[in-house]
Amino acid sequence: MGRAAGTGFLAAIFLLVFVLSTAPARGDELTGAWRGTVILDGQATELTATFSEQGYFLFTYTVNGGLVRTVELSTPGQLRFAPPGGGVMTLVVESVVRRQGGVAYVFRTGFERQTAGRVEQEYAREEADYGLTAAGLRVRIVSRPIASLEDTGGSASGSQGTRVYEGLLKKLP
Repeated sequence: MGRAAGTGFLAAIFLLVFVLSTAPARGDELTGAWRGTVILDGQATELTATFSEQGYFLFTYTVNGGLVRTVELSTPGQLRFAPPGGGVMTLVVESVVRRQGGVAYVFRTGFERQTAGRVEQEYAREEADYGLTAAGLRVRIVSRPIASLEDTGGSASGSQGTRVYEGLLKKLP
C-alpha cells in the first residue's frame, strides 16, 4: 500500500509540474529578443523578433542612406520609408491585439518602385501571431497577395500565393 500511495503521489507531482509548465506565461515575459527557425514552403529560415517592455513588436528597418530605425508597433497606423535600393515601402498596421503572453497583428505592406520606365508594385496582407508557450515563442505569419494597399480583405489571387511561416523562437540572453 505504501508503494502504491508513493506512486500516486509522484504521478500527482508530475502532473502538477506539467500543468504549471504549460500555463500561459505573463505578458511581460514577451519582452526582449527571440531567435529561432521558421518553416516557409518546406524551407527552414532563421527569424529574429524583438519586443518592447510593453510586449509589442519592434519593427526595425533601414532607410536609403543606411540609417537604421526602430518603431514599436503598439497601435494601428501607417509607416512609409525609402529602403536601400530605392522605391517606397509602406507598412499599414490594421490591428493590434495584445493578450497575456502574446500579441497579434494584421498588416498591409506595399513596395513601389519605378526603374527605367518600368513600374514595380508588390502588395500583401499579413496576419502575424506571437504567443508564449512552455517551449518558447510560437510564431505564425500568414501572407497573402492583395491588389493594392486599399485592399483590406480580399486577395489578388484567392488563396494562390498564400505563404505561411511557422516556428518556435527561443529567448536570447
